[in-house]
Amino acid sequence: MEFRDIKDVLTFAAFRPEPDNASAPWSRRFPNRRSVLVNVSRGRVDWCMLSKKQKVEDTGYADGEFIDVSASMADEWRSRTDDGWLGISVNSRFIITMEHNLSRKAGWEETIRNNPKSVLGTKYDRAKRYALYHSSETSSSLLMACDSSLIQSIEDSLRNHNLRPARICCGLFALTTQALTRIHSDNALKGQDILLITWVNQSLFVMRQKGGQWQDARCRSGLPPQDANAISQVVKPFLKDATPHTRILFMADEPGTEFERDYLPQLGNFSVTNLTEQHHLWNLMARH
Repeated sequence: MEFRDIKDVLTFAAFRPEPDNASAPWSRRFPNRRSVLVNVSRGRVDWCMLSKKQKVEDTGYADGEFIDVSASMADEWRSRTDDGWLGISVNSRFIITMEHNLSRKAGWEETIRNNPKSVLGTKYDRAKRYALYHSSETSSSLLMACDSSLIQSIEDSLRNHNLRPARICCGLFALTTQALTRIHSDNALKGQDILLITWVNQSLFVMRQKGGQWQDARCRSGLPPQDANAISQVVKPFLKDATPHTRILFMADEPGTEFERDYLPQLGNFSVTNLTEQHHLWNLMARH
C-alpha cells in the first residue's frame, strides 16, 4: 500500500465519492476545492467561480458559441479550479415535456442515464439524453430531452483544453424541479391553482397545476433575445384559462432578468410570487 493511500484513509478522502460520480452532491465531491460552473446558452456562455467553501466569488459571461468561448476562457477556468473539473448547465437544444405512466421501478434515476430506452420505450430517441422528475401525487412526469450531439461537443471542447465535466445538467430543468419540490412540500401551495414559470437566459418553461394535478406544460429553449412575441405564444394560452384565484410562481437563474423586467409587469392582474434568489442557478448547482 502506498503512503498516499494510507493518507487518504486517515483524512477520510478514501471514503469520498469520485469527482466523476454525478450521483453525489457537489460539496461531497469537491470539499475544500475551488470550482467553476458554466451555463451554455444559444450564442452566450455564463460562468461562475466558486470558492473552497462553495460560495460564489466571481461571475462573467461572453457572447458566442461554447467552442469559441471555451477556447478563450480555458486558461482562466483551469486556474480557478484545483483539479480541472467543471459543472455544466446546458441551456439550448432541449425540450421539457409532460409524460404519463413512465416506469418508476427502483433505480430509475440511474436507468434514465444509462439505459433510457427501458424507461421510455417508444418515446426513446438515441440522439437524445434524458432526465426525469416524477409527480409524487399522480402518474405524471416531466421529461427533459437534450441533443446528445450538443453534450458531446461540450465534452470534446473541454477535453481539448485539459478540462473535464463533473456534471452536465439542464439548468432550467433543475430550477423547475426545485420549484415543484417546494410546492409539494408546502401544504398551503400544493392544493392551489398555480401557474409555474421558470426562466434561464432565453429559455422558458410554463406549467399549470390545479388541485395537485399537473395539467399542461410548455417549454421553449433558445428564444431569440428580446422576442416578446415568442414569449407570449408560450404564456398566453395558460393565462386564458387562468382565474382570479390563479397564483403565479416565478423562478429565474438570477434576479433582474429580462423576463422579470419586461414581462412580469404584464401579469399585474394576477398574484405573482417571485421565488428567485441571488445566484440562484449557481447555488443550486453547487449544492446538488
